[in-house]
Amino acid sequence: MKLANVFTVFRKEFLDVIRDRRTLISMILLPLGIIPLMIFGLGSFAGKQYQKLEEKSYPVILISESEETWLVNELEDQRGLQVITTVGDTAVSLEMLQDRTVQAILYIPAVDPAVSGTDPVAENGYDVQIWYDRSRDESSIVERKVRKGLVEYRDMLVRDELQTLGLPYSVVRPFDIQSHNRASDTQMAGAVLGMLLPYMVILMSLTGITYPAIDMTAGEKERHTMETLLISPATRTELVLGKFLTASLVGVISSLLSVVSLAVTFSMLGTTLGAEVSGELQFRIDPVAFGIVVILLVPVATLFAALIIAIAVNARSYKEAQSYVYPIVMLVIFPAMASMMPGVQEDVRMAFVPVVNVSLALRNTMVGTIDFNLVLITFLTSVFYAAIAIFIAVRIFQKESVLLRT
Repeated sequence: MKLANVFTVFRKEFLDVIRDRRTLISMILLPLGIIPLMIFGLGSFAGKQYQKLEEKSYPVILISESEETWLVNELEDQRGLQVITTVGDTAVSLEMLQDRTVQAILYIPAVDPAVSGTDPVAENGYDVQIWYDRSRDESSIVERKVRKGLVEYRDMLVRDELQTLGLPYSVVRPFDIQSHNRASDTQMAGAVLGMLLPYMVILMSLTGITYPAIDMTAGEKERHTMETLLISPATRTELVLGKFLTASLVGVISSLLSVVSLAVTFSMLGTTLGAEVSGELQFRIDPVAFGIVVILLVPVATLFAALIIAIAVNARSYKEAQSYVYPIVMLVIFPAMASMMPGVQEDVRMAFVPVVNVSLALRNTMVGTIDFNLVLITFLTSVFYAAIAIFIAVRIFQKESVLLRT
């Protein structure tokens, strides 16, 4: 095998790639454009929608045999809810909740501790029930507002009763619980970035690789230019390695642009949020972390490139190759989401699972808990899997029945 032939094929394929508008879109525009759009655009839209839901007034049915003027005033004035007291039938109320005429139902037993302090039922307490539909955002918001109003009123009753008895409130609440987050702003920012960055980077790498890898294999066959390559001085191994290097480079470029886009986007987001809370969330990637990201992305990109080339070359056309490749894309998405799964930690066993190992290693790198031994194992196993994929791709390129299948 002559490296000069490999780089000749690589140069030819890479020039074709950068001349193609669709490849440039998947390699450059998607990483630099879709990430800010998702974070700023969709995030801002979701925030505004949720704020609208919070500020909206919702109908609530109150079922109680006693006079609950205090509660009606509390819910309507302080919580912005529309309290309906004219529906006393439970079955009708539940039917209205089911068809979304109301968002919640508040049921209060006949005994009211505010007026029946000597009643044994009142002394032992009783259950106030809130019926709502947890599958609906509006109903969940109403349930939270009603619950908060009830808790505040209950505390007021307790304080008044204790004051009448001449007892301090500490009798029923001897201590308060305060939680203090000792993580720095940089660590909190790293936790957020570590959750999203691995998934986005791996997905963008795969997306960037998919189009050129298919175009250099099934696309060549569909354009009937594969035969021209086969009669060139380059061997089959040199041809597949040249194509493989091109697809790998596109994947690495897409990944690195995704890292830069995420870092810049979150840095701008941190400044915006910091201005609102008189601080600054410091989203940044230090040189060591960035170096580890690059080191781990290279074998993953080579694995994806070799795998997609080996699969796509079996297709007769570009469209057929897409049907072969996209199930693989779906299979990659789930292990790439390992960084978002709570409780999943990187250890020696996870370091041998392809894609999952890189996702977890990148998350730990962003958080700042770098285990160089696990990073090394992850890198070596990724290189091993990539080598197997390259070997399979080379063997497939040796078969003329596959290359000339049109």
